[in-house]
Amino acid sequence: MTGPLDALTAAAGSGGGVTELEHGLRLVTDPTETERLLASKDTSTVRSARRTGITSWGPNGLDTWMAVRRAMRPFLTASRLTPAISVIAEQAERAVSAWPSPGVVDAGDATVSLISAVNTRHLLGETSEALSALVERELVLAGRTRWPLGRRRLRHAQRATYNAIRQHILTHPSPAGLRAVLTDHGFSEHTVTLTLRTMLLSSHHVPATALAWALHELSTHPDVQERARAEATAHPDPTADLPLCRAVIRETLRLHPPVWQLRRQLTAPTRGLPTGTTLLFSPYLNQHDPDAYPEPSRFHPQRWSPGFHPAPGSYLPFALGPRTCPASQLALTQLTVVLAAVLKNRHLTPHRDPAPTFGTLHAPRHLRLRVLPA
Repeated sequence: MTGPLDALTAAAGSGGGVTELEHGLRLVTDPTETERLLASKDTSTVRSARRTGITSWGPNGLDTWMAVRRAMRPFLTASRLTPAISVIAEQAERAVSAWPSPGVVDAGDATVSLISAVNTRHLLGETSEALSALVERELVLAGRTRWPLGRRRLRHAQRATYNAIRQHILTHPSPAGLRAVLTDHGFSEHTVTLTLRTMLLSSHHVPATALAWALHELSTHPDVQERARAEATAHPDPTADLPLCRAVIRETLRLHPPVWQLRRQLTAPTRGLPTGTTLLFSPYLNQHDPDAYPEPSRFHPQRWSPGFHPAPGSYLPFALGPRTCPASQLALTQLTVVLAAVLKNRHLTPHRDPAPTFGTLHAPRHLRLRVLPA
């Protein structure tokens, strides 16, 4: 049976970098066109219709969201993240200490639990298993909306997540953090709640999936694992200044981008394409281009040596252009610090190979790792 990746790969091979899949839908794989189209102000995100009144950003929602992004940007820079590194590492080590050792872990479940604990602590000031469970439920139900009952359950889940975050804001006032930044910029309680919800949802499965893939690759490349562990243990205090660990994350995001396809829509004629055209981009395909990456299917963190810069349009795990993921620096820093915390405490070997999926996310389904003390 042909899967979605196989279909896109075949289509890309038959086109010239911009391939018409059907009327009004183009697959863009040419790196230059990818860069230019994603950077265009006339390329808009395709919005989901699965919204309720309580989760709506309002009639000027896009303008509000872009204003929020601008306000968040300084908070999410590398320099502002430095004070949070010790918190991230502490929470990660606490989560990893619960892994059986020796034993076998379900990498998908373990990384979701770990990343969720780290994110709720960083974004809200404390962990919340109840809120993490609500976020997990909403994301799971978002993929089950084919029938009316599924859509109704999703709406209930959206309201539950929103109300839990709002209640947290009301009962846990904080003078610092993202919430304080947004409040200082004059955003309403509703907008602050929606922003925190968006950040929690987007930073739940995606970075956890990237971490699971990274642990899988290190388990099957023991030489890289040992060198990354040596780098991590050489720094007794938490730090993100770990070139090899960061290279492992960047190579993992290249080889296994969790968000493996992006959809955009043109709001005006652009580069010879008419208004309303839907554009499909695939980070997976662009990041496996042999012209940009020799031996593209090989896990080779050393390719990210100082001075290496991917060709424009050939590396987009966080998208590109004005709608690049606003938390990309947070994600890279967080994943680097968390990876170091795992390696300091545990040794990883394969137990059960993953079954790669290409659904909403490119994920390592059924991945099991054998865990030993480091």
